[in-house]
Amino acid sequence: SFKCTVMVLAPDDSRQMYDGIRGGGQQATEVALSTTLARRALQSTDTIFGQTMQIFAYSSYRRVTPGRPLRHPKAHSDGGAERSVLQMARIVAVFLALGLVEGNDWPNIAGYTPGSDVTKHANLDLDQQALVQALKGGTPNWELAEDWYAVGGYSLSGKAPNGLRTMKGFSTGAEGKMYNGNNCDGCPYKTFSVFYDYYEDFDYADKWVSAALDGTNMAFSSGRHGPNDFATLGDAARIEAVKKGTAYMNVWMYVIREFEDAIDDCETCVNGLNCNEFSDSLSSDSPQYNAVHAWDEGVAFYAGSLEGPNVGGSSAGEMVYRLAEKRCANFGTCESGETGLSNVNKKLLEDFILGEELLKKGLCTNVRPIVDRIIKQMTVPLVQGSLRYAYKVGESISGEAKVGTDRSQKNAAEGAVFTAAVLPLVHECNVAAAKTISDEMKFGLYDQGVFPDFAAVKAAFESTYDCLGITCADVGGLSDTGVAAACSKTSPWPDI
Repeated sequence: SFKCTVMVLAPDDSRQMYDGIRGGGQQATEVALSTTLARRALQSTDTIFGQTMQIFAYSSYRRVTPGRPLRHPKAHSDGGAERSVLQMARIVAVFLALGLVEGNDWPNIAGYTPGSDVTKHANLDLDQQALVQALKGGTPNWELAEDWYAVGGYSLSGKAPNGLRTMKGFSTGAEGKMYNGNNCDGCPYKTFSVFYDYYEDFDYADKWVSAALDGTNMAFSSGRHGPNDFATLGDAARIEAVKKGTAYMNVWMYVIREFEDAIDDCETCVNGLNCNEFSDSLSSDSPQYNAVHAWDEGVAFYAGSLEGPNVGGSSAGEMVYRLAEKRCANFGTCESGETGLSNVNKKLLEDFILGEELLKKGLCTNVRPIVDRIIKQMTVPLVQGSLRYAYKVGESISGEAKVGTDRSQKNAAEGAVFTAAVLPLVHECNVAAAKTISDEMKFGLYDQGVFPDFAAVKAAFESTYDCLGITCADVGGLSDTGVAAACSKTSPWPDI
């Protein structure tokens, strides 16, 4: 292991870290870290309580009690052994900023403290990042993007055939893991069943993404929300179908699958052995561990590693967490309107933490309403994304100067993908509303010079808010007044 010495230095202290540690009166705290985390901590800084925190790591094979205050072996004191309350607060703040928690050798995930090591699961967003990078530039590298999607590279898995977890596998393995598998005690999972009933394909997400990568035409077995003629659609449309599809169709559903699996493990894993069949548990000591591990995996896939350890994450993020942050700024649904943490991620973090605690206690049935709330909040950014791009490319509306002023194949494609990611849920609530949205937003319309009726799309979505378990306030609005403003009440949509 590595032992990390955390040192508080005043902003005007120009001495080197080592000299600062040796210097008289300097205080330090040591904590045992994994090699990886120690390397990340090297020479990092953070500003907390107006002071610059210098974090310094050095090699040692002598473990110490995590968080135990002590002096560096070479340090000497010219007085006062007691640390002030402010010094302690600063050091604790550094630990929190780094995502270090007592007894854990793994980082927090966007403010959530995992009860198990899911670092390699969170690294799946590095595959997504590489995929997105492969599609940038004047000539997209489709072959490389497909490799990151179907073969992977960053997310290690001891149970995957090639030792790597993939976004493609999330969809191609969905039938066995979410619908009728022998090791899926709670199957069929409700949310996945809704999507299967709509598309009539177990691998609906992969079918979409793979066709877009290959540039081939595809239609879902149900015939809904299509056809999707990726052979004739331009690169801009294919790129959005791929990079939005992987995150908001493949990964979005698998996140929910992990939370469902956590309940299964909690309820059916009696002795802690052979539990969590599709997860990489590090221990079989208790069924609670296995349940929490599956729960942690859900959070890891939702946020990813690029968001970092802190609440609010990082703009580098690539998964659904980042989508919620982007859309809150567009719809005024952040803590401070257009700024601050998204209300979605704020509510989800509360439920992530609560679910973890209940699973640790073995209170399995109490977790069900939490998972239901999580699914509802995860739906909000998909609705917002659909509305945003219907607005950008929509048919002109009298008195609404901005509607349809940002038309492009790219923006039309984004609208088609976002609606594909949420239409099954809308359809479960109201068949006619889903048909209206699809008819206005599906692929191919833009190339025909047909643009969506934004008002109709918005009204169709709003008619299902009560059924979806979300509110007008959850979704917000693209403007303060007019047709794009947040709704104040919802109205039913006529059946067909």
